[in-house]
Amino acid sequence: MEYLRYMVSRSDLLLSFIYAWGKSKKNNESIPSVTHLQKEIFLLCRRTPFIDMKEIYHFEPLWYGPFSKELSGDLTDFQSRGLISFDELRLTNRGFKIAASVWNNLSDFEKQQIYYVKSTFNYMSLKELLDTVYSRYPKFTKRSALKKEVVDKYFAEFLQENKITEEDVVSAVNLAKEALKQ
Repeated sequence: MEYLRYMVSRSDLLLSFIYAWGKSKKNNESIPSVTHLQKEIFLLCRRTPFIDMKEIYHFEPLWYGPFSKELSGDLTDFQSRGLISFDELRLTNRGFKIAASVWNNLSDFEKQQIYYVKSTFNYMSLKELLDTVYSRYPKFTKRSALKKEVVDKYFAEFLQENKITEEDVVSAVNLAKEALKQ
């Protein structure tokens, strides 16, 4: 198969993704948020030819679904090296030159998969994107802050660990209400 000419590195994958265009048809199309980028790279790593990258980025369930510490670290590294700007989550001029070189070494199939993911998910609202990821990969929602049972469990454990009773909570709410009246 022609599409697996070489295994891209983590940084090559990330640079290529940020470099790629989506619906705008312009390279270096900005990504709406770091959360968007985390979910889009997660989805890309579940597609051939990038399936092996899911182990390299090691996504785990966190507050807003799948999260990779490695991806977060790579973003911080890229920013400190002046390759990306968090203002619009896009490549700087320096980053663009490096990413263009990496991009040119990708196979047409690899580029096609990156285009597909970026053009499909980059324009979704965050809620739509999270709903899509959650419905496709429910095991990554077990710690999600968007699930009521996770929030309920967190607060129940917090109250228990801090020896706070239901009466304490009710009393605090009543004190806050009284303070607002004044």
